[in-house]
Amino acid sequence: MPNPTISRHHARLIVCSPSSYIFEDCGSKKGIFFEDAQHNKVQVTRKLVDIDDTVWLADSRFIVKDLLPEYPENISEKRPPRKDPLDFTAEFSALQHVYDEYPQLRKACRNREKMIRLWSVVGSSIIGVGTVATAGTMGLLAMLSSAGLSILIPTLTSHLLSTDEKLELLEKEYRQRYRCPNPDCRDAFGSREYEMLARQKTCGRCKAVWVN
Repeated sequence: MPNPTISRHHARLIVCSPSSYIFEDCGSKKGIFFEDAQHNKVQVTRKLVDIDDTVWLADSRFIVKDLLPEYPENISEKRPPRKDPLDFTAEFSALQHVYDEYPQLRKACRNREKMIRLWSVVGSSIIGVGTVATAGTMGLLAMLSSAGLSILIPTLTSHLLSTDEKLELLEKEYRQRYRCPNPDCRDAFGSREYEMLARQKTCGRCKAVWVN
């Protein structure tokens, strides 16, 4: 980068999912900074971040996605138009995997051998996620963006993340995905059971159809 305060090997990104990354300082002199919950700029050496988070490398401000070699813009605009704009039955059905997998993965997260065995069951149908962002990586991640939490298993078996980071990643991904699938709503489901939501059939907030 054309900035003398940003060193050649200032920081690195570890890809955890299409929207989650570990941002790590590589021993830079000027550091990396993020905003805390009170919007104060604080220096960190390593942090789980979202693709839309703001980061400062030394005194230069960036959005995380702008630091990636390739980012798929306007993915939602490339989807075919819906016959019924409130029909989200297919997307809602996919959320059952998210709800079911979350407690299983949390339990297995502290046991790497158990996680590897779980990967041997589901891995044949899922493409592994790379660990370092390189050119072309985002094309792969965009393909996986609507998959269940099982796509995280390669990351959860990796030695690149601590157990606490893995659990933080799982919770972040669960909270981001387990929501009303209508992008104009995104009402969080929290810990509400999937079957209870399925019996509800529609979103009380935006009237999206979940189950016909």
